[in-house]
Amino acid sequence: MPLFKKKSPEPVISRAEALSMVPVKNRAVEEILLPDGMVRLAYPLAIKPWFGHLAEKVGMWDKKPMVKQVELDELGTFVWERIDGMRSVQQIAAELAVFYEVQLREAELSVTAFIKTIGQRGIIGLK
Repeated sequence: MPLFKKKSPEPVISRAEALSMVPVKNRAVEEILLPDGMVRLAYPLAIKPWFGHLAEKVGMWDKKPMVKQVELDELGTFVWERIDGMRSVQQIAAELAVFYEVQLREAELSVTAFIKTIGQRGIIGLK
């Protein structure tokens, strides 16, 4: 039995499949509109069970859900406002390309990077 197992590669989807996915907002995320027109998102923080038990034992956590906040910039706010559960990543990127007068490929890269980041935080899901 080897000491270090080789991890199997994660399933890879094609670029076309990734762009055809539809982002959906997490219902637990609170959206706060700021005076400058930007958006602040407050979302529950997922706590690892082992960390929760440890924090509880030392009196650092009262089992209330922890909430984290992230403030979106202009592009993030633009994309966030277009996530409606019906538009695909491709459609959102096309709207961004037209609105900001950038190349479609550049818009796709920006939108996918943003969606990946907020997806890792559990703020959105993809269908």
